[in-house]
Amino acid sequence: MIKKWFKRWDTMPSQEQIRQQIVVESAWPEALQNYLNTPLIAQETPLHQVSFLALDFETTGLDAKHDKILSIGMVDLTLEGINLSSAEEILLNHGAYIKAESARINGLTPQALEQGCSLEQGMMRLFERAQGKVLLAHSAIIEQGFLQAFAQQHFQLAKLPCHFVDTLQIEKRFSYAGKSGQRSSFQLDDLRRCYHLPDYHSHSAASDALACAELFIVQSKKLDLNKQRQLNTVLCSI
Repeated sequence: MIKKWFKRWDTMPSQEQIRQQIVVESAWPEALQNYLNTPLIAQETPLHQVSFLALDFETTGLDAKHDKILSIGMVDLTLEGINLSSAEEILLNHGAYIKAESARINGLTPQALEQGCSLEQGMMRLFERAQGKVLLAHSAIIEQGFLQAFAQQHFQLAKLPCHFVDTLQIEKRFSYAGKSGQRSSFQLDDLRRCYHLPDYHSHSAASDALACAELFIVQSKKLDLNKQRQLNTVLCSI
């Protein structure tokens, strides 16, 4: 049984192999075509050579099949620093789906989203910026789930190939407090306080993406992630 399990694990295709197997259709938007035609960063690449795109979705809930993305926040970074001029927030015209509980958290109202773009337009902008980069998020399973659901529902892709790094998983896997169970909370704001990073008073997709980027850079220094470490040692599974 154990041997069979390991054999099955060894034969699982990599994200790059999944990308290579996709037949890109000419009818798809150019941004998606370009993304899928661009090789993913090699997993053996040293972390200090990797370009990241920190990403955050504000949503109506956590069910990627039924809930809606309200806004997308993004910012570029490397282990050397964050490109603040690249910070971007995209509002989507999903105001009709806003729930009272999500509005209390993110402050997004139907009126604010009236002038937003469509989901496909927002996602194509994301694919433009994600080309040649590794995606970074806190509790990345949320962003992963919504990205995969979008690719399946709109383009019938069984799986969207992408590399993800999760700052929550980084903390659990590499910090002493995370591995020993001393952390009482792995929420983004709480982990930032543990590393003496300031609170952001406003809550938005863009500010959360920036907060995640800052946390990752501090983690990389405090946890020695940038010393001869390769990308494949910090990737999270999809």
